Amino acid sequence: MSEVVFNANGLIVSKRGTKYYVKYDAGAHQIAMREDEISEGDAKRLMTSPAEATQVLFELQDRLTRTGIDPYVSNVAQ
Repeated sequence: MSEVVFNANGLIVSKRGTKYYVKYDAGAHQIAMREDEISEGDAKRLMTSPAEATQVLFELQDRLTRTGIDPYVSNVAQ
């Protein structure tokens, strides 16, 4: 079961068991909702300020790109 621990500025952080996930719109010109796993540390950082949240998302998208995943394509069923 998923527990929402943060919901603001278009970002939703949820916790499932011991894992954290962030749901956000990764689209630039269209809506592309993504939900990706993040660390507990990243979840805490994301909740501190909009500037820190932006930095966490940039780092997440960089990690996804390095693993061959397109971070700008939705991975959430509509």
